[in-house]
Amino acid sequence: MRNVVVAALAVVGLAGCSPGGPVGTPPALSADDVISTARAAAAQTRQAVTPTPSQTPVPPTATAAPETPTATAVPTASGPIVTANETANVRSGPGAEYEWIDFLYQGQSAEVLGQYENAETGTWWYVRRIGGGLDGWVWGQVVTLSGNEALIPFLELSPSTEH
Repeated sequence: MRNVVVAALAVVGLAGCSPGGPVGTPPALSADDVISTARAAAAQTRQAVTPTPSQTPVPPTATAAPETPTATAVPTASGPIVTANETANVRSGPGAEYEWIDFLYQGQSAEVLGQYENAETGTWWYVRRIGGGLDGWVWGQVVTLSGNEALIPFLELSPSTEH
């Protein structure tokens, strides 16, 4: 430690001794000296290794896992079905005189639970809706029957439901 202090004092002491000029004034430099010093400093700057800043890791963002769809039971027909050829009225009874209570849209299907033969208009099917909708009667001319028609029982109307 003492050597460091002695060396520092020697440097300070020698710095105060300048040849040819008054004490405290720096020596005069030529323009060539200034330019060469500047060039040397520039060369050292160009050769200096600039540390590459380390990249800050980006924390991963939390992403919600996609929900797995829950399987829901879809009612399926256990017997013959009808599929609407066009939008069909579902009626409260087997005939156009009964009020419509719902629609069986084109392409929708329903399970056939019974049939009724109307002397004037033909076959009417009593259907249970597959999926949403109200059960009721659809006219046989606007639907296509799939399955064994022999399995479909004939239904009689009670006197209170006949029009």
